[in-house]
Amino acid sequence: MLDAIVIKVYEELGLDATLDYKITYLEVVGASSDERAFNVFVVDNQLLNTQFDAIAARTGYLDYVAIAPFLYESLYSRGLLTKEGTDCFIYLQRDDAFLVVYQNGEYFQSRQLRYNLKFLNDKFAELTGSKLEENTFNMMLSTYGANLESPAERDYMIQIFDDMFYYINDIINSLNKIYNIRIQNIYFGSDVGKIPGIEVFVENTLNLTYKEFNFSVAKNAKEFELTQLDTLMFLTAQNFLANKDEEHNYSPFKRPPPITQRTSGKLFGYIALGLLLGAAYPLYQYGHGYYNSLISDQKEAEYAQVNAELNKVKGIDENLNKQITQTREDFARENKILTDRLSLLDGIFDKKINYAMKAIAIHDLSNMVVGSQGNIQSIKTDDRNLTVNVNTRNDKQMTELLKNISETRPYSVYTRSIILNENEQTVVYDSNVSVEVE
Repeated sequence: MLDAIVIKVYEELGLDATLDYKITYLEVVGASSDERAFNVFVVDNQLLNTQFDAIAARTGYLDYVAIAPFLYESLYSRGLLTKEGTDCFIYLQRDDAFLVVYQNGEYFQSRQLRYNLKFLNDKFAELTGSKLEENTFNMMLSTYGANLESPAERDYMIQIFDDMFYYINDIINSLNKIYNIRIQNIYFGSDVGKIPGIEVFVENTLNLTYKEFNFSVAKNAKEFELTQLDTLMFLTAQNFLANKDEEHNYSPFKRPPPITQRTSGKLFGYIALGLLLGAAYPLYQYGHGYYNSLISDQKEAEYAQVNAELNKVKGIDENLNKQITQTREDFARENKILTDRLSLLDGIFDKKINYAMKAIAIHDLSNMVVGSQGNIQSIKTDDRNLTVNVNTRNDKQMTELLKNISETRPYSVYTRSIILNENEQTVVYDSNVSVEVE
């Protein structure tokens, strides 16, 4: 799009192809034509360099250079004017004058005016026949406006203002018709400040509401001779510092970007990053080794403490094992002594008690066998039991014998069988009588 517009601008304006121009554009919204329309701004870069070279030589840089019609954006961005509606700004300078329209807080259209301060002075001199110095004329204009004391001069000034505002009225009507807008407010300003009586021409000739151009925001503004355009430049500069918006910046001496955003700065950054990464690995190894050394020292200290406790426990365990072994040996020795003594006592008890009881039992059994007319064949002892082999001549004798033994305390009889033993000489009944001595 920019290439097509540039080519069209060179063709329409007959620009010199050998010169360098800064060309920007804004699309016009609301035009009645079916074709797209653009506001194009062309600035000779050589002219910019010539005009600002001396300033740049002292300051080094010019951060922002703006075209005058765009300065009014700061009034909306700073909240000094509301963004609703359509406003018209007219400003007169010594060698320049312009009309600019803003719709909803954004630049819409602008027109060059021929009625600058020098033109007004020349026109006034033409009518009166006397040329005034610029400072004298400007002082008269800012003090009296169209209300001059001399009736003839007043009539001449009114005639000049009538011509100027009829001329402005034609421009405003043309803009309203072409772009289907309705301008509501007029802000009129100049390098000489407010011109007394100008509001009458705005309201009577243009039929619009006059708004005083008074946007001074500096506390010490009265200490300096500042024009209304100077105030707009201060506001624009503050807005640029806050937002860094380069859309309408026409400075040929811009401050270079921070070194980190330049190609050389990025290269140095990559080199520094490479060096840093190259040094990072040895540093990492050193740091990691130092960290491991600290951990190792800590673990060795913990190990020494735990090992000391372990050795202490091992010493206690060995001592306890020795005590257990000694106790077992003492127990075995004492147990052997007690076992030997028990065996001795058992032998003594057996000899003194069991043998005596068995002897008594044998004596008693012998008497009962004899009383039953029986014979004792053999006697066997096993612990507390006595087994006596007895035979009788008949079973009645054997039965009575067994009965007598069982009824005699403290004997118990265990007899499994009574056998009839027959041989050639005699017949007897034979039985093994087992007696338990209690």
